[in-house]
Amino acid sequence: MHRPCLLFSLLPLLTFAASSTWSSPPLSGRGLEPPRSGAARRRQASDTPGRQRQHHDAVRSIGRGGSDGDGDGPEGERSSTYHGSYIVREGDPPPARQSLAGQQQQAVQQTSTSVAAPAAAEAAAVPTTLAVATSTSKKISNLQERTGPAVLALAAVGILLRFAGRNGLIALVLLLQVGMYSESTSVVERHGGGAGQAIASYGAQKWWWFATAVVATAGRTLLVGGGKVTGDAAGLISFGMAAAGLVGAVVSLAAVDGDDAPEVYRRYLGGAASCHFSLLFLIGQSSFWINTAREYGLVWVLFPALLVVVNDTMAYVFGVLLGKHKLLPRLSPKKTVEGFAGAALSTMAVAVPLLRRMSAGSEAGNLRRHAVALAAYVSLVSPFGGFLASAVKRAHGAKDFGEIMPGHGGVVDRFDCQVVTAPFVYLYLRNCVGEAGGSA
Repeated sequence: MHRPCLLFSLLPLLTFAASSTWSSPPLSGRGLEPPRSGAARRRQASDTPGRQRQHHDAVRSIGRGGSDGDGDGPEGERSSTYHGSYIVREGDPPPARQSLAGQQQQAVQQTSTSVAAPAAAEAAAVPTTLAVATSTSKKISNLQERTGPAVLALAAVGILLRFAGRNGLIALVLLLQVGMYSESTSVVERHGGGAGQAIASYGAQKWWWFATAVVATAGRTLLVGGGKVTGDAAGLISFGMAAAGLVGAVVSLAAVDGDDAPEVYRRYLGGAASCHFSLLFLIGQSSFWINTAREYGLVWVLFPALLVVVNDTMAYVFGVLLGKHKLLPRLSPKKTVEGFAGAALSTMAVAVPLLRRMSAGSEAGNLRRHAVALAAYVSLVSPFGGFLASAVKRAHGAKDFGEIMPGHGGVVDRFDCQVVTAPFVYLYLRNCVGEAGGSA
């Protein structure tokens, strides 16, 4: 009898101890309470009655069905239960409590992430370094590939001029004109179907226009200079050829029949425009080589040509070694500001000694002035001939104009800057040197 009574008398005390244990705040850190000093323990003891009063007031408020402070509805609508560190309304699941093992696992994951981030960044930097090294190695290999054919081509030209002289240069210019015209018009014709597929006689007309341009430029110089015909007669011949080409073009267009006639006209006129652009830019300008050779000698053709070779080569070398800033990335992605500047300095540096070497016995003051003027034009203006040729290739999706020289592309790829230089050299000599008799 006394033992049950004793248990019933102790039951309220056990209930109060259990409720105090479950309603106590969670331990800090990783589940362990850090040791406190004597002053801290005294402050905690003094605050204990206030905390207990707040705890019991909250329990009594919730037990009466009052609001929990979130403002979710009128008083008494939903009952809530207070669990010491959180409140749970009726019908809601209790929040997940993270165990000590979960806290340790989360800390390990955060540490692993902080350690793995620099390692991942370092691993990502490795492919970039390899890509830069591979790109540089590829450029150097390309330079070696380009050097051999360039040396052989220069040697062949030197042998030709050594034994054939001025006549050999004239024959070489005419041959280059045929190659440049063929390459430039073929690039346009291969893009989306050319005019040759629209009109059968387009091929014959294309080469008739070429013959007309040669007669009007280089042919006129050769015929008049050789005493074959007068200047007026040469002009009349070239004009007659142009008139015949005009009549043939109109007749061929008039013969087109069918609903696709407008499309045929469009393709034909586009091809004709590209042909005449090639004649103006390539054939017309390169003909000045012949005028310069006949009136001033081979030196004034070879010297600017070598300056262009030096400028082009040094632009490539400086671009490979130091190039970081693109010059005209939309037209020529491989050309850099460093390459352009380095090539200009190199061309100016070699111009004077090179011209003195090639023109032994001439007055040094004039040579210096001529060398600087030609080198400045070659460095600042001639490269834009290459940029224009690059624009034509980009417009028609072509990498090169041809494949006549390994690593160099076609004839236009090698002489696009040369043809821009040819008319300036002749006009400069005519104004600054005057008329002179040519020599072989």
